[in-house]
Amino acid sequence: MSFFAKYKNYVITFGTEIIILLLSFVIFRIANERMTDIAFSEYTLSRRNISFLQPLLMIGLGVAVPRYVSLQPKRDSFLPASLILMTMVSLVFLLVLTLGKGFFSDLFFGDVIDYQHYILPLCILLIGYGYHAILYGYLRGKKAIYFSNLIQLVNIGVLPISVLLYTQHVQQLLWLNGIFLMASCLIFGMYVFITRQIQIDLDACWQDAKMMLNFGLPRILGDFALLALLTFPTYIVLSLQKNVLAGGDIAYSITLLNLVGAAFGPLSLVLLPEIGGFLAEKRIDLIKKRFYVFVLSGIILTAVGYLTFSFFHEVILNLLLGKNHRNEIFETAQIALLGSFGYVLYIILRSFLDAIHVKAKNATNLLISLIIYIAMASYGYSVHVKSITYIYYFAISLNTLGLLTFMKTYHTIKNLK
Repeated sequence: MSFFAKYKNYVITFGTEIIILLLSFVIFRIANERMTDIAFSEYTLSRRNISFLQPLLMIGLGVAVPRYVSLQPKRDSFLPASLILMTMVSLVFLLVLTLGKGFFSDLFFGDVIDYQHYILPLCILLIGYGYHAILYGYLRGKKAIYFSNLIQLVNIGVLPISVLLYTQHVQQLLWLNGIFLMASCLIFGMYVFITRQIQIDLDACWQDAKMMLNFGLPRILGDFALLALLTFPTYIVLSLQKNVLAGGDIAYSITLLNLVGAAFGPLSLVLLPEIGGFLAEKRIDLIKKRFYVFVLSGIILTAVGYLTFSFFHEVILNLLLGKNHRNEIFETAQIALLGSFGYVLYIILRSFLDAIHVKAKNATNLLISLIIYIAMASYGYSVHVKSITYIYYFAISLNTLGLLTFMKTYHTIKNLK
């Protein structure tokens, strides 16, 4: 058996995610070169806000769908059940964000008046990403490698850059990206229903919905804790300084951290259904092998990446953003990326725990890490520390998350029989 045939899932998924990662770099460079400093900060803040809200919208379905579809591949009612749940939650989000647009514009952008008109398109785009995650998760669970990665490439890679090339007006950009994403999900979704001859059985959907909610709802707190941890430093600085530029610097620095996570994200995407399959086959030896190889590789690659950024940051930032980037970005990015070691460990190992346990083990670690950050931030606020100190607190909390995840995963795998 050839290497490609043996590791096809990894090769194709990694290839797709690398392309999307490169497109993400290109997106930010185009945005920085074509937008004003204020507009670029608004754009980075918009992306950070969507990332912050998405785990609440998803109610754990992003993990539940591929897990249960991989465990019960002949049962197709998981897709309509998850889409019905997503629609119900989306309507609630649309209502809450629209009615509270004054509060949310102040929270997300540091201004009550000027950014209220951003809230509705932001919500539409957020819901579009939710439907995409459902379709993508279903196809991953079905091991439809080519089709799932095609949808990922189109919706996450090609659409955002296409819209950005058309317009650099942030509000219009959000509207167009959201509308096209919703249309894309509708087209791909109809194709899946037709080609797989999926029928909507309300009784089966009800049973599946209860099963997925039982698995997914306990994970909402964990998902929210992670995105809160990745977002709070930006909101804190916005609240303290009322400066969109400073908030944008931190938002982009954390985006760089997310891109590091995205480089390892394909492992998580492939491992969840794969570990589920190994459990069904009682191949504990393969689970242990995956654990040791991926942990060691992740730490080494993260160290190499961090040192490369530290020594060649000017070249890298010129490449990523162009020569007109703000110099303040490097200081915040270098500190934020200290947390990449723990973040990478979490990204790699979370699928082991989600596949093995129905209980939300990752959620506990995430909540502990968030509580640690809040405690440190509260102390810092009481003694009036500099804004940059909140980024150090952030890095410490992320590395704590990585350590906790490693310890829990090691203990779990060691006791598998």
